[in-house]
Amino acid sequence: MENIRFGIIGCGDVTEVKSGPAFRKVKGSDLEMVMRRDEEKLIDYAKRHQVERYTTDYKELLTDDSVDAVYIATPPKWHHYYALEAARHKKAVYVEKPMALTIQECQEMIDVCKAEGVPLYVAYYRRGQPKFNKVKALIKQGVIGDIRAFHYSYANELIEVDPNRSWLMDKEEAGGGLLYDIGSHMTDILLYFFGDLDEVNGSSANQTEAYGVDDVTSGYMKFKNGVQGTIQMTFNAGFQEDVLRILGADGWIELSIMNNEPVTMNVNGQLETFEFDAIEHVEQPFIQMVVDSMHGLNDLDTTGIEGLKTQKVLEALC
Repeated sequence: MENIRFGIIGCGDVTEVKSGPAFRKVKGSDLEMVMRRDEEKLIDYAKRHQVERYTTDYKELLTDDSVDAVYIATPPKWHHYYALEAARHKKAVYVEKPMALTIQECQEMIDVCKAEGVPLYVAYYRRGQPKFNKVKALIKQGVIGDIRAFHYSYANELIEVDPNRSWLMDKEEAGGGLLYDIGSHMTDILLYFFGDLDEVNGSSANQTEAYGVDDVTSGYMKFKNGVQGTIQMTFNAGFQEDVLRILGADGWIELSIMNNEPVTMNVNGQLETFEFDAIEHVEQPFIQMVVDSMHGLNDLDTTGIEGLKTQKVLEALC
């Protein structure tokens, strides 16, 4: 089985540990080339990660026959543009989250990749991690009975923008601050656990006016299987909290989404805890799933539709 040879467009901070090294560590994959517009930072990245081939011109990467797939890790503003360019050059597309800035952009990415006959994957990588797959299995097995409801509460202090990610709080560059950044992971996991939505509504506000994006979001979701619940994301609190509680007919499951705290389950009064090893490169399990999919070894979504579903939730919560 030949390796899938990846090229990276946008080898910035997210690719340093979370994802970049994984392309050489997973079975059936290799990292062929990297691209970044800043030549000094590009050369430094390539040397540190031992990537022999690099370029400041994305077209050079896309026209290279030795590149089979493109990982797009730019600020969200550019996801749509580079995804379309990659698809038109017949490269498989693996794009960071959020998938794009708007539903319309996501839909066009789906349509163009389909027309060009290339797969489209979105990096909601928690779907590949053992912790979330364990919870999904417990739900599917009915361990806590039929799922009735859920509540998710996340809070953190108002952040100071990382100079390496100065675009994060720029609405035109990133879409919606932390709601689009980490909030997209949160909403995606709810879709992963409970399936398709029947109803979603909510509101967001910029309470502190520290940046030009909203810093608090409240929402209500009702899924087609009858599960319903609330989500509260407070990005301007004076403390930290990350608790998803899933309520079943016979008990509950409690877990964090954004960190590696153990999962706790209560079934008819009996407590059980599940612990999980930290993952050095958090995207690695999902990247393995992407590579296996390209080798025809699993049924991972290749259309981008799951990323579109999450984008619809984000826009409903704005």
